Amino acid sequence: MIPVMYARYLAGRANWIKGSALADVMKKASELQKKGRRLISLAAGDPDPSLIPRSVLGELAREILENEPKSVMYTPANGIPELREELADFLKRYDGVDVPPENIVITIGGTGALDLLGRVLIDPGDMVITENPSYINTLLAFEQLGARIEGVPVDENGMRTDVLEEKLRRLASEGRKVKFIYTIPTGQNPMGVTMSAERRKALLEIASQYDLLIIEDTAYNFMMYEGGNIRPLKALDDEGRVVVAGTLSKVLGTGFRIGWIAAEGEVLRKVLMQKQPIDFCAPAISQYIALEYLRRGYFEEYHLKKALPAYREKRDIMVASLEENLPWASFTRPIAGMFIMLFLPENASGMEFAGELMEKEGVVVVPGKPFYTDDSGINAIRLNFSRPSGEEISEGIRRLARLYREKFVS
Repeated sequence: MIPVMYARYLAGRANWIKGSALADVMKKASELQKKGRRLISLAAGDPDPSLIPRSVLGELAREILENEPKSVMYTPANGIPELREELADFLKRYDGVDVPPENIVITIGGTGALDLLGRVLIDPGDMVITENPSYINTLLAFEQLGARIEGVPVDENGMRTDVLEEKLRRLASEGRKVKFIYTIPTGQNPMGVTMSAERRKALLEIASQYDLLIIEDTAYNFMMYEGGNIRPLKALDDEGRVVVAGTLSKVLGTGFRIGWIAAEGEVLRKVLMQKQPIDFCAPAISQYIALEYLRRGYFEEYHLKKALPAYREKRDIMVASLEENLPWASFTRPIAGMFIMLFLPENASGMEFAGELMEKEGVVVVPGKPFYTDDSGINAIRLNFSRPSGEEISEGIRRLARLYREKFVS
């Protein structure tokens, strides 16, 4: 029997599809665990399950399934009206963003929101500006749609808007059109940095000057530890240039898959049209649980009062452990989010170091290089402090430092 040559049937755009380095790391870790190896993971991008009120969510699920028949049915493609209304109030209260419920589309997580926006906005060959580095799965999603990514470097104050303006000026002189700017201004993944108020204002001015849209990824807006007076881009937007991709994944847990798009005009209309044949609606039970979680004040009770202080403590433990064990190393100090970027010596390979760290010391981290849009970031590794316990963080950093000294300190 002649084997089927499946490659002959693939669409041309399938050539743009690449695997995720995050998936590769997790696969390797899973293989080691199956062999009985005990690992400390500083690689995840999840909230801590022990800080999510699972028993409360379980009671909500039971109550909703018993009393709300619609919870097992299709919902409107843009989401149940009650959740969109509650979310509009929530965003106004905690983000200072005034978005009418009719301008909100409930999506399958923040990932679904970004995928939908990419499908609506990107033509093959379009140029998209992102931070450099930026979230790897968003880069992959945009590239799989045929986008050409141009990265703008990031420092402790977020995207370098001076470099952005220079880049846009150069691209315009070359007759190359940029479609939009994608940014994670708060608790940026993977760097952990937060864009300053001055940079946010400058970014909006640049977008206006060059007639660009901004996609604001607000995944970590509700993971702020300091700097609470920094307002989201959308709250500063008086031209309608900012389209929001949001999520409750860092609050409810990543498995609920409740995100949203806040948009206007043709973007909103086309997003909804694009969504209908793809997934029709976000999971109904997740929508109703999210509704009741927000409506009953559980966000304040369990996230703001309990989870956030615990995440802040974990961040402090990781920063203190790095300072104690690697006083000569460079790393970011986040005021929001879940991540710290650690930089190895200039010519070191973060990919090789991460591999050795897993094999020799049983500590899982994510190499930073795949998050970069160019050849920089070779010596970077991303560390997560939200998922592991304080003890695991301290021990993981001690082991990391031991390998660091063995390899780089004479």
